[in-house]
Amino acid sequence: MPDKIRIMIVDDVETSQKGLARLLSFEPDMDVIGFAGTGSEAIAKAQIMKPDVILMDINMPDMDGLTATEQITQVVACSVVMISVQSDRDYMRRAMQAGAVDFLPKPPSADELYATVRNAYERRPKVVAGGAGKPDPNQPSSSGHIIVVYSPQGGSGATTLAVNIAGCLLSQQDRTVLVDGNLQFGDAAVHLDVRTERNIINLVQASGDLDSDLIENVLMTHGSGLRILAAPRGPEEASEVHSEHILQIVQTLANQFRYVVVDTAPHLDGVTIGLLELADVVVLVGVPTLPAVKNMKLILELFDQSPDFDKNKLIFVMNKMPVDKKSGALNPEDISRSLRLPIKAVIPAIEKAFLESLNRGVPVIVNARQSPGREVQQLGEEIKKMMISVEVEEPATGDKPKPRKGLFG
Repeated sequence: MPDKIRIMIVDDVETSQKGLARLLSFEPDMDVIGFAGTGSEAIAKAQIMKPDVILMDINMPDMDGLTATEQITQVVACSVVMISVQSDRDYMRRAMQAGAVDFLPKPPSADELYATVRNAYERRPKVVAGGAGKPDPNQPSSSGHIIVVYSPQGGSGATTLAVNIAGCLLSQQDRTVLVDGNLQFGDAAVHLDVRTERNIINLVQASGDLDSDLIENVLMTHGSGLRILAAPRGPEEASEVHSEHILQIVQTLANQFRYVVVDTAPHLDGVTIGLLELADVVVLVGVPTLPAVKNMKLILELFDQSPDFDKNKLIFVMNKMPVDKKSGALNPEDISRSLRLPIKAVIPAIEKAFLESLNRGVPVIVNARQSPGREVQQLGEEIKKMMISVEVEEPATGDKPKPRKGLFG
């Protein structure tokens, strides 16, 4: 955290400006550097003042906050938090689509405001040469990272975590795509309330001629900007997708996106095994039950049988952990000792928050100030740090692809 987080307040009501500024003045690490009363004024001042965080009202004269946010985030490396008396789902999605990192009801409470500003500062885009403009989707990037989310236990919430991990990794500089690798019964698009007009079958049919334009046309887009490659419509279509198809597609996506997050089915077939082999990071999702622990042991024994499989790329997550200590669930520390695998994150079982997230089509990380969004956000940051350390350690090899660890050698 810096000495001061530089904040600009954009609101056409002077009393609202003063109210927010007064609340922020009580925090020693926050500094309000300027105000704007219209969207046009906000765009001009943001380019001059270069704030870290902008608190943006939606309804303003001459240009609304959504349009102003979209333009500001293309030229200034800052995080925008949208503030509005309107708090319905449509406004939240439009705010995320415009480039906002968070959404606050108006007026916000002091604690809510402080936590949101600090979270927005941590999620601000990195400054890049030539400004903070959005990357050209047709310009291939360097080889991206593949994160596979897998659980050997059905109903563990792996899809929910995959959706939220992808949302956490997404930023203006780090294009992220979520691939639904649960081919028979995948519902990642349902979690995000995205219409599946196109899906992986469209890419399979053109597997010999995959190009960036085709991929961009097939991928669906969530309001946050996250791209999604949906699963086939049903089991009958899934039979058309073979492991070589999906591995080729995922590797191609890794050349266009910084992060490729893949959700998988619980059963081990050629597709899932291939994805586990291909992954830079495997997020193993467990739940505190005996059947889940038994299945996790079987998977870890499989990994141990392969001398070429790097277990350092595993991140073990305990999901659906009851907040009631008398619930009868297994103790996470006991599970970790039994599996001889450290638990990197424990996600509490707060069903109401997850159900609301699913029904609204908005990841729980949008509310990273409280559980379970806070824990999921921390998991995403842990994955991002792991990827950054991999990039630092990798020697310069030109265009030569890095070797992948094999599951079966």
